[in-house]
Amino acid sequence: MKFKLELNHFGYIKQRESFDLEFKENFHLGDKLLEYLKTLVGMANNKGGEIVFGIKDKPRIPIGMTNDKFISIDPNKINQKLMTHFSHEVEWDMNIINLGEKVFGILSVKESSRKPIICKTTVNKILREGAIYYRYRGETKEINYSELSYILEKEKEKEKLLWIKHIERIGKVGPQNIHILDTYNGDIEVGTQKVLLDSKLLDKLKFVKEGQFVEKDGAPTLTLTGEIAGVIDTDNLPAPDKLYPFRATEIQKRLNINSYEFQILINKLNIKGNPKYHTAIKISSKNYTHKYTNSLVNKLEALLNRYPDTIENIKQEIKKNRNNKNSS
Repeated sequence: MKFKLELNHFGYIKQRESFDLEFKENFHLGDKLLEYLKTLVGMANNKGGEIVFGIKDKPRIPIGMTNDKFISIDPNKINQKLMTHFSHEVEWDMNIINLGEKVFGILSVKESSRKPIICKTTVNKILREGAIYYRYRGETKEINYSELSYILEKEKEKEKLLWIKHIERIGKVGPQNIHILDTYNGDIEVGTQKVLLDSKLLDKLKFVKEGQFVEKDGAPTLTLTGEIAGVIDTDNLPAPDKLYPFRATEIQKRLNINSYEFQILINKLNIKGNPKYHTAIKISSKNYTHKYTNSLVNKLEALLNRYPDTIENIKQEIKKNRNNKNSS
């Protein structure tokens, strides 16, 4: 939290609204909430920033919030709306500060590590599908060409630097010591053979993501450097079970949820087809079994612990969409 309440001799706030700071008198829901999220995303596409609630405009006087909507809102509601309306995860937080009897709310967001964040939906005149919002000095609007060009060039430069670091690592250990981990099928190839890794070792490995490229029938792969031991025959490798140890029923039991609840979570988070969390293993000419990683279990546990109403909110959203479809 960067904001500090500093007053001049008139009792007005010294700070002005800028590319990383915006003031609001009160926190509201509905379309106003979407406007706040639009501003947060605009800040994330720039350098990050904060929205401070409880500041009267013209002149900027710290009066504190006069309603309890900021205090009572479920953070999961904000998180769900961000997931619904924008392309990828936004690192945001909310805090409350008390000064005497005055209460102030702060929504803060970090600069996004993946830019640009893109709007996925059109809502009234607030959000537009395909728009990229950017925070300028004192206002949030669709990005101008110069800023978008800069962001895209920076992203290209980041990718270039990652490739350079990756190639430098290969140069240090020699290309003969570089092996390929197929994260879709769970294979590590060393020439024409495959490598078996102990499941305990897998948790300690740090994969070099900057070397990402496509190999072996389009399956995503990562490059590993370092010593790997334990070469075994291809036909005896149970690699998918090493990397994807959980079936759906096992996760449901661990999280104390039913099959329907598990499926709506998986669908909402777009888990299927993401090799970090899921793989489909062919068991016959037409049938597959679905397996999941430990990373997914940790992700779902963290989500449900932090936002216990997540499943119920998704159910309500599905119900609302069905009602809207039936009425149209």
